[in-house]
Amino acid sequence: MNVGSLKKRNGWQRVSTEESRAGTPTMTSRISRRDLARGACAALLLTASGRPGRDAFAAGPDQGSQQKGQLWHPDLFPEMIVKSWYQEDLAEGEVSSWQSSGVKPVAAVQAEPSLCPTKLGKDGVLFKKGTKQALTWPADNDAPYLHRWWLVIARCDSAANSDANNVSVLCVNGAEGGSVHRQPRVCFRPSKSTFVSQVDDGKIKSEEGKCSTDFGGWNVMVGYRRGFVMQVVVNGVKTAGQTIYALAPNRVKSESFMGDVINPMGADVAIDCVIIGQSELDDSLIDMLMGWGMWRVGRQSDLPSDHPYRQRPPSSVDANNKPGRYAFDSASWESWAAIGNERYAHRGEAAPPIRGYTTVFFDDFDSNTVVDDSKGAQASIWYAPTSLANVGVDANAQRISASPSSYVHDAASHTLALRLLNKGRWRTGAFSSVNNNGQGRCWGKGIFEIRARFPKIAAPRPGFFPAFWAYGKEHLFWRTRNRLETDFWEYDGLNGAYINISQHVHKPKLGYADPEIATAGVHRKIAGYQVDPSNGFPATVDIYDGEFHTWYAQIEDDYSYFVIDGWEVARVPTSPELAAKKYIMVDFAYDQNKGHAQPDPSQTYDMVIDYIRVRQTETDLARVPPGFSALPTLSGRASPSQALTVVPNVVASQIECLWYRDGIPIVGEAGTGYELGSQDMGHKIRCHVRAVSVLDQPEAWTPESETVA
Repeated sequence: MNVGSLKKRNGWQRVSTEESRAGTPTMTSRISRRDLARGACAALLLTASGRPGRDAFAAGPDQGSQQKGQLWHPDLFPEMIVKSWYQEDLAEGEVSSWQSSGVKPVAAVQAEPSLCPTKLGKDGVLFKKGTKQALTWPADNDAPYLHRWWLVIARCDSAANSDANNVSVLCVNGAEGGSVHRQPRVCFRPSKSTFVSQVDDGKIKSEEGKCSTDFGGWNVMVGYRRGFVMQVVVNGVKTAGQTIYALAPNRVKSESFMGDVINPMGADVAIDCVIIGQSELDDSLIDMLMGWGMWRVGRQSDLPSDHPYRQRPPSSVDANNKPGRYAFDSASWESWAAIGNERYAHRGEAAPPIRGYTTVFFDDFDSNTVVDDSKGAQASIWYAPTSLANVGVDANAQRISASPSSYVHDAASHTLALRLLNKGRWRTGAFSSVNNNGQGRCWGKGIFEIRARFPKIAAPRPGFFPAFWAYGKEHLFWRTRNRLETDFWEYDGLNGAYINISQHVHKPKLGYADPEIATAGVHRKIAGYQVDPSNGFPATVDIYDGEFHTWYAQIEDDYSYFVIDGWEVARVPTSPELAAKKYIMVDFAYDQNKGHAQPDPSQTYDMVIDYIRVRQTETDLARVPPGFSALPTLSGRASPSQALTVVPNVVASQIECLWYRDGIPIVGEAGTGYELGSQDMGHKIRCHVRAVSVLDQPEAWTPESETVA
């Protein structure tokens, strides 16, 4: 469903160093920051822009022989950095503006001289006790998507203020207080000698680690959200972490700050650097960030004895610095057009037989499996109302908790209706298989199938605009990357027999100069015509006939097929865009421009869904992905009151497990073990394992268990 064109988005474009010096916001690509610690070794003096870098601290063994080009620092992969502030970018003295680098640069400013912090030589930016000294920048409504990890190096005079709590360092979207901010928040807790990181998913989630209480001692924090976990590493020690759900966008436009705009500082605090980044980090990158930070401030010897960078700093860029991402290829995109009308050579014919597939996901709506986006847990199935605020077009897509509900479950028929209704204005339902933070279920190739019916209504009809479609998951984690949209089908109220199937590559949320990113949206029509005898079909399929119809898209290695009621609509070569990992979207929108009549406000209109199914080939399921030594397996007896346990066969500090019964998701089960019950009798159990902490998050399925008996 092409809603991307409904709202114009302006992105920032990276510019040159010369433009930056002229005052244009820029993504600075520093070749050397203060990567090492102070000592007898020579300082690393220059950055890419020619400015002096901060003196290096004492290096570890053999550090003097390291070549500058071999040393690793975060800016070597600039697309990963959303905002970054380094103290060496400031002149000594009063600080009224601190310009960040990053893909979404911003100046942290202070207009009132008495509230300006002070740059202290090489000792950081000082925010003084008893003041509301702060540097602020505007609210960022995109923070839930962009702010996936953060590195903060700061120090606090905790020893002299041991009774203080919550001494602020950083708070994104928090100037007004309230429960929807902290995206993230970082503070010191002198009363416990800890350095604290917080985010807010409806409840404040805090992780903290022991820190130096001496004002002369710097502390390094790497905090991150990954999968359904928020975790922090403080001075090399990782916290236990805790479950976190979807963060809400900032609705009250509460600005962000370093220092404190709410309460007087409870102790002196100095900041060396703040870096906020996008993407979900693998463990290797987290180690590199922590190693870099600890060497930067001369505390490498305080790293745990088994830390990979205790003896020497990270020194090179490897594959972990460049996770796999979609790359737009204009030549490939243009060549696709050469298929011409060959895509219709078999339309109206019986679809090719489906062989060698296994159902990996099936929801026949025995119960209402849609949950509010803000409340859904890891093992939830559908999240409403999706990440798109305007998905309903001229109808407001509601949460499931709204009354009257737009998500109407019928226990007798095992169906779920997305209902268009009028309550002052038109409202509707929409859901997706991931929440707005990208947590949930995704698939690459396979068969994506839905059975549904629409109201029986004669022409002229209102502007109904239903769709069964998918988005590539990547845009939720990389706001600089293209958003991939595949419309398996969409219809309007103008002509219920006219099927539309299309592929879109939308421009990124944030502009970023990279030849693998399309800077403007492109699209191609896979199919667009009436399903009727004039186009080779045995009969007309007008979806507003009040009958159930079945659609599926079959995406294979070579070709992709699109089918309605067993008849082929089109077949096209499988492009990278079609094969990309995707999450399902379903909606029943209303667009007043796509009909010839007005809907009756006293009536309701239902898109009734019988089931949604995903199948994948047995060949694909049998492949062992990189990172796994073998497919994960199940141990234990397939009998009631017995437990099945996953043997993941992957080395990972964080894995996510989803359990299925004959392809039906088992709601509420997300651990590495599952206790069988009477409901499992006569069925087979399977588990999906995703190695969240490994590069590119490889995933694999266990074989099915024996039939539970």
